[in-house]
Amino acid sequence: MISFRLSEEEYAGLRTLCENEGARSVSDLARDAVSRLMRKEPEIQVETVLRTLEGRMDTLDLQVQRLTAAVGQVPAQLVRQTNGKA
Repeated sequence: MISFRLSEEEYAGLRTLCENEGARSVSDLARDAVSRLMRKEPEIQVETVLRTLEGRMDTLDLQVQRLTAAVGQVPAQLVRQTNGKA
């Protein structure tokens, strides 16, 4: 058994949260919250996946910038190769 003190305002907010979340009681809501905190591994996995995706997006961004620069140079090269005649 665990107990802790709340102000009247905090308790009222907790009761409202129970109703909004569909919890049967404040105890059920608190037990669920503690259980979620104890199982933090999925959050860590999500964070790792997001960091990996961010790195891949940075790599793609660099590749798009290089391709854009290369495409921008193609017309100038073609113009030089055809002596200015399109």
